[in-house]
Amino acid sequence: MNSRNQVFVYSLLSVLAGLIFNSFSPHGIQLIAESKKEVSSINEALALFADPQIRNVNLDMAVELHEQGVLFVDARAEEYLVDGIIPGAIADDDIEVLATRIDSLIGFETGFVVYCSDDDCGSSEELAYDLQDMGCLNIFVFKGGWKAWMEAQMVIGAYE
Repeated sequence: MNSRNQVFVYSLLSVLAGLIFNSFSPHGIQLIAESKKEVSSINEALALFADPQIRNVNLDMAVELHEQGVLFVDARAEEYLVDGIIPGAIADDDIEVLATRIDSLIGFETGFVVYCSDDDCGSSEELAYDLQDMGCLNIFVFKGGWKAWMEAQMVIGAYE
């Protein structure tokens, strides 16, 4: 057997051993990621705050949560905030300062909504995971973000 074949066989055996070990390990990693469930009613959204997770919400749910007085956090960089923000939202490029503001306003146990510019922006999800790592328990990610909010004629005010 030549060295190239040996490398292939050993690599294949290593991958197989890893997969077998992972499947029997109580702390094994998921091989296929589960997609986040979208919340479809305000009662479901408010009840889910008791089960800490990151979940997606659509425009209608974001509007309902906003009407209920839920805190909104803008994940966009500060230079993009001159276009405006969702009324009452907070923002800060320094995650430590942002986490302190969230904690002082609502605490880490209370749910809030994170958004960024639009469906293609990953900043809101990235910020949600960073804030979860810092202790925030219940986070909704509004994937439509500022663009969907603006297109729905809900724009009021600008970042100051």
